[in-house]
Amino acid sequence: MFYLKNKGGRLVAIDNQEDYNRYLNQGFTIPTDQEIETEQKSKVEMLQNMKNATTYDNSVYMATVSQGGADGYGIASARLLKELKAMGNDISLGFKNQKIGFLFHAPYSVIKMENPYRIIYTMFESDKLPDDWKDFLESADKVLVPSKWCQEVFAKSGITTTVVPLGYDDNIFKYRERSVKRKDRKDFVFLHYNAFNARKGFLELFKAFTEEFAPDEPVKLVLKTTLTSCPAGFPLIPSIYPNIVPIYGSIPEEQLAELCHEADAFVFPSRGEGFGQTPLEAMATGLPTIVPNAHGITEYFDPDYMYEVKVADTCPALYSRYKGENVGKMVVCDIKDLRQKMRYVYEHQEEALEMGRLASEYVKNWTFKKTAQQLKGIFDDVGGQRVVERPLRNVLNLKQL
Repeated sequence: MFYLKNKGGRLVAIDNQEDYNRYLNQGFTIPTDQEIETEQKSKVEMLQNMKNATTYDNSVYMATVSQGGADGYGIASARLLKELKAMGNDISLGFKNQKIGFLFHAPYSVIKMENPYRIIYTMFESDKLPDDWKDFLESADKVLVPSKWCQEVFAKSGITTTVVPLGYDDNIFKYRERSVKRKDRKDFVFLHYNAFNARKGFLELFKAFTEEFAPDEPVKLVLKTTLTSCPAGFPLIPSIYPNIVPIYGSIPEEQLAELCHEADAFVFPSRGEGFGQTPLEAMATGLPTIVPNAHGITEYFDPDYMYEVKVADTCPALYSRYKGENVGKMVVCDIKDLRQKMRYVYEHQEEALEMGRLASEYVKNWTFKKTAQQLKGIFDDVGGQRVVERPLRNVLNLKQL
């Protein structure tokens, strides 16, 4: 078991080296021995207070490992917390003997939650859950997922779920009118998030772009990554790839929105998504967007508002955490079709701009405000139910940490 301090100053427990290293790279810090000891004592005291309590605070304890992190859970959790509080929900990141425990992350941490009613809001990106998820999910009273596609995947493992779609922050990602770059004699810019990540379709995108567009064409590919440098073995040498521009490091969402405003199209040939928040953000700013009609993106895909890249094949889902385990398959987008779609958008800029404008209205159906409204309804319903005592299971483990 490892401890890290998130950007909000709270200590979080990490149960594997891979996540520990990943969160360190996202700006989490290593706590002192004194801070760890204080955290452990407070957990034991918290559970003892629960054991002695006769009533529960009819509110919500929100738990998320990556609060403040740069991954999807970290970004979304901060936005959901803000929207839920704005709606009057009594919800906090600190335990106060609340009736409802709400875990927004992978299900492993649910066993640390001793609330009378436990909700897990989670997702997975391939078509088969890891074998060890089932027991954790079954220990919750309710499991929420962000897409009907996820619901089908979870059902294969015998898990019943309720769909609550995620969304984007409409306070940050706003529509901006664009001009036709060809008329302005400026470079046309394709934007891609989470570059160098195979799951996001980076390898297919890199091959499609470099094969379709010559270095001297007025076209650029901007690659946004949270990495601090180009991965070893994949050097983007400017003299060889003068029209590919990497942007390294984590940046605030406001700057991500500005990147969208400066771009002309968004390309996201992802192999697997539980939902797919980033295309919504791009479309909200008016960017014509190229995505597959697959996995979690099917929750909002509509050919009237986005360009579809065809799926050519499937591939084994590879996760370092589940090395050697069958965790299903993901899709692989067709490189030839991706080339054609990118060329089409570049050569039909007026049409693409209009599609982007229409998409910016369409995606208003998926915002964090709407997600929070559905969550509030679930919390309110649970709040009216009778408390059922849950036997304590984790006091001994916490004492031994």
